[in-house]
Amino acid sequence: MNNYKRIKSLIIIVAVFLVSSCQMELYNDLTESDVNDMLALMLSNGIDAEKVKSKKGESYSLMIDESKIPESVRLLKEYGYPKEKVASIKDLFKKEGLVSSPTEERVRYIYALSQSVQETLTNIDGVIVARVHIVMPENNPYNDKVTPSSASVFIKYHPRTNLSDIKSEIKLIVEKSIEGLTYDKVSVVMLPAQINKK
Repeated sequence: MNNYKRIKSLIIIVAVFLVSSCQMELYNDLTESDVNDMLALMLSNGIDAEKVKSKKGESYSLMIDESKIPESVRLLKEYGYPKEKVASIKDLFKKEGLVSSPTEERVRYIYALSQSVQETLTNIDGVIVARVHIVMPENNPYNDKVTPSSASVFIKYHPRTNLSDIKSEIKLIVEKSIEGLTYDKVSVVMLPAQINKK
């Protein structure tokens, strides 16, 4: 009887090990905010998942059952995860010995500005992808003719959300984020994502 108990215990330990070893890393190098959102999405859809902190403690990985990978990838993609990494002004303006030309500085500044506005728009519920393209003409101070700034915005959103009601608010966010931009110079295109249903 003693042997039977030992064998039973051994079988349980092996079974637990096999179940745990089926988990694999689905995504890594995630922020805590993103991994928490992804984890919540997985768990609310009945998919077991786990977040694991990196050895350096600066990022996280999302662990998932190997058999659930196709379903998990499809679900995360549907909600726009993992989120695209946004370059900050600090990242773009690193000084590395060489002096940048005024044109290079300007290009980097405009790009960083567009990235910042994109990040704000992706925080709106239902937004899967946001792209912002900014045109800031370099006007001649000695010329009376001033070419105004303009911006075009593309948003892909989850079809379960109706973002058309807040189109004017989206234009206002962009207008107020960019110097010299007026409301009428902001164009917004919004399209629902095509969700693949299993």
